[in-house]
Amino acid sequence: MSRKLSRWHWWLIAVSTAGLILRIAWVTSQHHAVLGIDAFYFFNQARFNWNGVGWFIDPMPYVFGHHLVVQSATHPPLWTLVSTFADVLGLRSYESHLIVSCVLGAGAVFVTGLATREIAGPRAGLIAASIAAVYPNYWINDGTGVAESLLLLLVATVVLVSFRFWRRPGYRTMVGLGALCGLAALTRAEQLLLVITVLGPLALLLKSVPLRRRCAYAGVGALTVVLVVAPWVGFNLARFSQPVFMSDNLGSTLAFSNCPTAYSGPLMGYGDFNCLDAVHTGRGDEPTKDGRYRHVATQYMAGHLSRLPVVMAARVGRELGFYEPLAQLHLENYFNSRPLIPAKVGLFMYYGLVVAAAYGVVVLRRGRITVVPFVGLLGEVVIAAMLTLGATRYRVPLEVGLVMCAAVSVDALMTRMGARRGGRVAHAGSTLGG
Repeated sequence: MSRKLSRWHWWLIAVSTAGLILRIAWVTSQHHAVLGIDAFYFFNQARFNWNGVGWFIDPMPYVFGHHLVVQSATHPPLWTLVSTFADVLGLRSYESHLIVSCVLGAGAVFVTGLATREIAGPRAGLIAASIAAVYPNYWINDGTGVAESLLLLLVATVVLVSFRFWRRPGYRTMVGLGALCGLAALTRAEQLLLVITVLGPLALLLKSVPLRRRCAYAGVGALTVVLVVAPWVGFNLARFSQPVFMSDNLGSTLAFSNCPTAYSGPLMGYGDFNCLDAVHTGRGDEPTKDGRYRHVATQYMAGHLSRLPVVMAARVGRELGFYEPLAQLHLENYFNSRPLIPAKVGLFMYYGLVVAAAYGVVVLRRGRITVVPFVGLLGEVVIAAMLTLGATRYRVPLEVGLVMCAAVSVDALMTRMGARRGGRVAHAGSTLGG
């Protein structure tokens, strides 16, 4: 027998629906949506999957190279698969794919509310959902055609299941958490770090559980991640001349962010496409060319080791919005067509959320509620930035944690204010009664 939705759930649905309306209004207001490089890749790769041109091919040489079919693993497959499914359903225009992103974004609002309710109660859940519904860094990617809309939903669900596991440890819940981490990695490869920053610590730090069982939980979770990503890895191993696992764009990313202009000057901590153009990759398939990029990048790093710590700090600073933040937004507007006005609004809201979230973490610790998932999200974002480059949209996992912890903070302050008002009323009543 199905359970009826509570009034709280209906409120959450209403907030999520409002978030969906905001997202669709934003997307449809962009009458001349520009496809950035990644958006062009995802949209056309999905189209070629659907119409039978080729399964996971590089759209660039096909569109611009006289229908040349080249196997590609530049990005993990999940966002392309979602877009392919949209094509199968008849949603084949770029604008239709953006609407799909809006639906996923509204789903992220809903799950953010559920997760925060699991952490700190119903009111905190609605506060978190309300913040997520309007926070630009939650919805700006819905209009850019990239994978972050899906990642936002997956990371929010990772947090939800993490807290359910922490409250009621069990193998079934750990399998669910492992599956979600695997799906996140199939969306963006660096999300494999969630295994060592969230899943593993969460299992191993369960004080109420014997060490042997904690290790078993961690092992089951890690094994589930392996099983989820295995089909994609196997597919890649079968079609390339060199081993490819999650993606084959690490070398190009490193070459982009490890060169003279990325180590000093206005692009320090970011990257330069001119550095990619300067690498002579020659002939060969994607992993062969990526290996040449990787060789050039590692040689440059080896020759500039003394500079690397400063560059890594700049990368983290860019990612976290504390190094050249406004210049970073202009860079992303130029290179990735990331809209400037909502990005600026999102930046200043982000600073407020950082402050509120810091207090929210204190509240959780005082209430003896784990903060491992949130520390893990921060750690994953920092590690990824240090190793590659700093970019605002790569901060998506941390945004989820900030919204949830900020909601905990607001809820705690509201409770304190209510208690003070109640105390004053009680004091006035006792005085009158006396």
